[in-house]
Amino acid sequence: MTGYHDIVERLRTVVGIPVVPYAPDGAVDLALTGRLAGRLVDAGLGAITPNGNTGEFYALTPRERADVARAVTDAAGDRAVVVVGVGLDPATAQAEARAAADLGAHAVMVHQPVLPYMSRQGWVEYTAAVAHAAGGLAVLPYVSSPVIRGTDIAALAQAADNVVGIKYSVPDPVAFAETVQDTDADLLWIAGLAESYAPSAWQAGARAFTSGLVNVAPDVSFDLLDALKQDDGARASAVWRRIREFEQLRARDRSADNVSVVKEAMHQMGLCDRSVRPPSTVLGEADRAAITRILDDWKASA
Repeated sequence: MTGYHDIVERLRTVVGIPVVPYAPDGAVDLALTGRLAGRLVDAGLGAITPNGNTGEFYALTPRERADVARAVTDAAGDRAVVVVGVGLDPATAQAEARAAADLGAHAVMVHQPVLPYMSRQGWVEYTAAVAHAAGGLAVLPYVSSPVIRGTDIAALAQAADNVVGIKYSVPDPVAFAETVQDTDADLLWIAGLAESYAPSAWQAGARAFTSGLVNVAPDVSFDLLDALKQDDGARASAVWRRIREFEQLRARDRSADNVSVVKEAMHQMGLCDRSVRPPSTVLGEADRAAITRILDDWKASA
């Protein structure tokens, strides 16, 4: 890749967030991590984010995060844009951004700070410090708080010229549209709440969306992307209706089962074990049956 412009152009796509599979003893299965990442890239995924929320970022140890980032980067190579998730305390976020550059990743995604007391200026300073530590890597901040506004994002872009886009994950289409309009900076907007919000976000200026669903059904995610790019509202609506129940299960109770639903589907497909780490829990029998029915319906309509 030749520079930020090339990376941004390649990021106008589905940005897949791979799961992290666990071995029977509870350790991260790194070999399977690499194979699952390779499966997604082989299917046509153009951008992949190890250590995202679907990858249970906050449940992994520092060593595990480093190993997962390496396994996914090695599997993807230059076939996909590798966007490593970093975050937590400032020193850890900066160190892991530098490590991502050493791995040969193309970008970092800076998780929303988890401190309960976050000022708008503090967010700008935190994210800018991580961006500076990332060196020549492109940077995509993850905005999930309505506190952050367009003027803050513009200030960040002014402070760090390697900030090339925003993963916006506030579940408010109006707030997203206003934030895009109020940001005086040339950035790629990524719908960070996946397929459910992608159509409305696209209307407001998003030109990419994240996906956990892609771990289960890559073609469905790619179909929605193509429909949005072709301005085919009827087809986009059809895809949205097809995945609605699956995504509703993931969003239930403030996304309590976000990862568990994806892993249950993958377990039933023979791709990985359904296990997750606390504070997530595996699904109960009724929800497992719902996933079985959804997968059967998808096969029938394929």
